[in-house]
Amino acid sequence: MDNAETAIGKVLLIGVTGGTGHNAVKGLLEQQVNDLRAITRKIDLQRSSLSQLHRSGVELVEADLDDESSLQAAFAGVSAVYCHATAPDSAKPDPREVTRAQRVAEAAKQANVSHVVYNSAGGADRESGISHIEQKYRVEQIFKQAKLPTTMLRACLFMEEFWKQYTRPSILKGSFSFAVQANRPLHLITTKDMGRVAAYVMKHRSEYVGKDIELAGDVLTPKQMAAAFAHAQGSPVVYKEIPPWIFLLLFRKSLFDLIQWYRKEGYQADVSALREEFPGLLTTFADFLEETHWANPELTYQDL
Repeated sequence: MDNAETAIGKVLLIGVTGGTGHNAVKGLLEQQVNDLRAITRKIDLQRSSLSQLHRSGVELVEADLDDESSLQAAFAGVSAVYCHATAPDSAKPDPREVTRAQRVAEAAKQANVSHVVYNSAGGADRESGISHIEQKYRVEQIFKQAKLPTTMLRACLFMEEFWKQYTRPSILKGSFSFAVQANRPLHLITTKDMGRVAAYVMKHRSEYVGKDIELAGDVLTPKQMAAAFAHAQGSPVVYKEIPPWIFLLLFRKSLFDLIQWYRKEGYQADVSALREEFPGLLTTFADFLEETHWANPELTYQDL
């Protein structure tokens, strides 16, 4: 593979004003991709996420993915696009994710953008039957059918998920509960690594246009994850497998279906090959726990 880097130019960021998107921007900046412009419906520097982006040197521009006419100025002078999301996470797939992607594709085509990097989902190409993943694949097809020069980064399970309120407190108390078999491998990636790898593929555009990459930085069983938590905390952590039907009974069918997919199919990223391809850009689970100061009970998901 040719390791020569090419100039990227101005990069437009879409869907980065939330937590996972903001961490992806950190990864881009860390890799010296600095000419960044982010879309937001309203520039409000009292909003913490926008203030942080602004302080990081990211140009903010007002545009609305539901208003096609507002996108022309946002795309002016843009060479590349990092599309983290076109709709926020929700219990059910938001149909606007698709219609907004259509507007993004049209605007990118009109602006003659030379590269689009899209944060998709692992398993998107394998008829998962999971509505959120299937919708990511529909967005992929929109970009491809528009004949845009695109790279799909198909994210596996975000490590940051284990920082959330429904998971972390019990782990800190010594009990890690999840509805996947104790020895079933789980493929994991950090949101910051999404930005790091996006930066790399943009710098090596000719090697990656047209490629679809299922992305993970580590692969561990829940039992191995419990050991990693225990090491980070300096105290024992026991893994407890939850029966999947509990998710169907207490939560919602879509979450039950996702858990069943994890148990039977799941992600298929080749972590060893990815570490060779993107040296130094992918974070192990143990390093993630150390870097985020997992064991500090004063910290929360919002501190990531």
